[in-house]
Amino acid sequence: MKVCMVTGLNKLKRYINFKNAGGMGTQVPLLSQKLQERGIEVSIDDPTNCDIIHLHNPMPNFLSVIKRAKRKGIKVVIHARHLPELVKGGFMFDSIIYPLFELYSRYFYNLADAVVCATPYVKNWMEKNGVKAKLYVIPNGVDCSRFRPSMDMRNAFRHKYGLEDEFVILSVGLMIPRKGIHDFLKVAKRCSDKKFVWVGSTEKTLKSVKIEPPDNFINIPYVLFEEMPSVYNGGDVFFFPTYAESYGNALFEAMACKKPPVIRDIPVYTEWFKDGKNCIKGKTTEDFVRAIEKLSADGELREKISNNAYSTARLHDISNTIDALIKMYEALLNDAT
Repeated sequence: MKVCMVTGLNKLKRYINFKNAGGMGTQVPLLSQKLQERGIEVSIDDPTNCDIIHLHNPMPNFLSVIKRAKRKGIKVVIHARHLPELVKGGFMFDSIIYPLFELYSRYFYNLADAVVCATPYVKNWMEKNGVKAKLYVIPNGVDCSRFRPSMDMRNAFRHKYGLEDEFVILSVGLMIPRKGIHDFLKVAKRCSDKKFVWVGSTEKTLKSVKIEPPDNFINIPYVLFEEMPSVYNGGDVFFFPTYAESYGNALFEAMACKKPPVIRDIPVYTEWFKDGKNCIKGKTTEDFVRAIEKLSADGELREKISNNAYSTARLHDISNTIDALIKMYEALLNDAT
């Protein structure tokens, strides 16, 4: 079996020197590596001589790739990394793009033989919008051998940024409205005795943010992926006020490092996250301030939620994702025979 992972990033790098390749840019090489360790032949961005094309990018320029594959009898898997709602609060002219992208998405996902849905929420979106392809709920997964609790990593990060004696509230992601940067800053102003650290920047093509940060806010624009485990370990609470996600890799990476999450109460996290057990959920600035103050003051609660969050992350270990992908690939190829 040969699988071709298609992202388009290799070609894009020739024209745009971007630092942040996002979740797709970090996860696809990891999936490829893990699949190869299991004996699956994998290529990236070379959709020739393969049995399955696994497409991770929804851009229209890949329609020709899908149609060529169909003519040759090659199975097409589309990874649903981008739902229309993720456009809101992220891209310039999002109010114009959103309705067009919604129509396009229905058409695009129906071209697949199978659609990988990272969460039950994504699967529900596909069903409600008439996508007839086979739908598989397969979490993106987190490499728990890389993202793990480490006091050495914690100390290194905190020393580097002068945070040794601070209670650190951490978030990771592009600095765009959809990720909740405005809410993060509002909460930081209310919790002035704590340090709020946001790791991530705004790319030129995305909706920019005018930041008026309080004194207790630190922005780290870019960190190498290899150094991210130290970042997560350096925090005390992971605050993820995002308004919409298809999965949220950063959340699960933080949990794998045993960080208690404070998250927005949004539908995508209904099934896997229980308020007061493996997270604290909120909707308003008041909710988030209350959650962070409670976690900072109550060590037993912090430990309980950290341990439960860690257990949830372990269920999403990348090995389980690889098992599910291989099973899906085999089922698709068996259907062809």
